[in-house]
Amino acid sequence: DDISVISGYGKESMLRFSNNSITIVDTLDEVVVFLYLAKERRRAIGTTSSLQEGDLNRFVNQLFSSMKYIEESEEYTPLPKGPFKYESFNSYDARIEGLSGELVDYCDTAINTALREGAVRVSGALTSDVAAYKIKTSAGVESIDRSSSITINVRAFSETNSSGHGLSCAASTSKFNPEEAGATAGRLAKESKRVGYWEEGIYDLIVGPTVAADLMQMVASSASAFRVDTGTSFLKDCLGKKVASEQLMLQDFGTIEGGFDGRAFDDEGVPTKRTNIIENGVLLTYLHNISTAKKYGTTTTGNAGIISPHPWNVVVNEGSMSLDEMISESKKAVYVTNNWYTRYQSYVTGEYSTLPRDATFIIDSGSIKYAITGTRISDNIPRQLLNISGMGKERKWVKWWEVETPVYTPPILIKNVNITKAQF
Repeated sequence: DDISVISGYGKESMLRFSNNSITIVDTLDEVVVFLYLAKERRRAIGTTSSLQEGDLNRFVNQLFSSMKYIEESEEYTPLPKGPFKYESFNSYDARIEGLSGELVDYCDTAINTALREGAVRVSGALTSDVAAYKIKTSAGVESIDRSSSITINVRAFSETNSSGHGLSCAASTSKFNPEEAGATAGRLAKESKRVGYWEEGIYDLIVGPTVAADLMQMVASSASAFRVDTGTSFLKDCLGKKVASEQLMLQDFGTIEGGFDGRAFDDEGVPTKRTNIIENGVLLTYLHNISTAKKYGTTTTGNAGIISPHPWNVVVNEGSMSLDEMISESKKAVYVTNNWYTRYQSYVTGEYSTLPRDATFIIDSGSIKYAITGTRISDNIPRQLLNISGMGKERKWVKWWEVETPVYTPPILIKNVNITKAQF
């Protein structure tokens, strides 16, 4: 009854550097075929990277044969009839595919800049990626789209082993800035050499863009209607309700100038678009595919995943405050520049914890006092959203191994956050 095929080709170049020198250079080419089948309200999904003719035929036959063991789906909805008109901001940069020696130069630039800023050791990774996608469905959809990205993340260390992190992510070489990433990492490593005592308790929290991106990707992912239906979202029963400070606007874009992880079409062939998830603090919509949209009596937002809708490029509004103003207006606060090991204690309530890493600072009476270590943010995302009291006016794109969905965000000031000491 329904067939959707998406083939994707990706070429990734990766360089790693450690102790101020490039240690690994690697290139990966990958082709993946995604297949969705529906017959008599039974649905099956599969992927394969084996493209020999016999292997492909076997893959299709096995997927089709498996459908007789699958129960009829109450959520089944026929694929939307095409063709559609697709819009793309065409952020694809063909120059990225041709980069070779330039990638080495980018790494050297980041390393040398970090050293000039005061670091003694620099490590990190650079990744460049180009991808092409083609979709064809039994409902008359056929289209092609391309994407590109280049990312560098830099960790710099001082002689006392204090560390700082810098990041640059872009869809084109013209927006890529490895020098800034290296400078930020080196400066933070130097500034965090003086470490002082601190106590567990309630602090105002300033999160830099890297940390804010981690928080906001969790909010956008929790807006998936599938997550709501499966009891893994803290946004259940929140449509039309205030879920955040009035200062917050959270959007998702299938394609956006500067974005680098979206497509003009989703897995059902529907054109992707801009979706306002939260506006003036109010949850306006969940993210939908055609099946969840039918269940909720609305229209798809172009975010399929055929099973689970998901965000493409998450955009957070800018505010009016500089980072210096956030610091100067804070009496008792912690400023976190990077984090890792973010884990939920409860998807339903939004209880979670994350470990700040690299440069983390205590702010006392409007100024940075010294760096601190061994911290853990143990709090509740819905409460943090409501306690947002300031938005930065400078945004940056963030994507790295802790932030899988690209997020464009400023630093954010959050009131009354529980900071505990990490136990190892």
